[in-house]
Amino acid sequence: MITEDTISSDEVVIEAPVQCVWDVLVDFANYDKWNTFCPGCEAELEIGSPVVMQVDLGFGIQEQTEYMSRIDPGEVIAWQMENKPGDPIHAVRTQYLKALGDARCSYISIDEFSGEATAGMMELMAKPVETGFNLCAYGLKEYCEARYSESV
Repeated sequence: MITEDTISSDEVVIEAPVQCVWDVLVDFANYDKWNTFCPGCEAELEIGSPVVMQVDLGFGIQEQTEYMSRIDPGEVIAWQMENKPGDPIHAVRTQYLKALGDARCSYISIDEFSGEATAGMMELMAKPVETGFNLCAYGLKEYCEARYSESV
């Protein structure tokens, strides 16, 4: 979904325990196994550490570096642009997991933007980012469900 200053994936229900999905989400070295939107990611699970991503917004792979800003194990992980004062765009991407039972959870990714260049950026990039976030969400669902069904 696209609003004036946010872009989000569909909220997907994943038929796997939230811990299984969290483990996949923070296994950055293996993003290429399930995440066609971001098939490369180098990061440490530590606030302030760089998140170096290979991102495909439909124009080929581009490198993007953001910084880990929130870690609530099993529930939330977020990273953001450097977000210096005076930057024309500030962005924070937050990925949420919610347990819906012992072997079921939901996932959604939301990017929140602010700054004077937000409107122009949204006009140019909102649709490709939304498409990428949905590729990520449904890839995560498919991969985690297959992985979980093999383990039971």
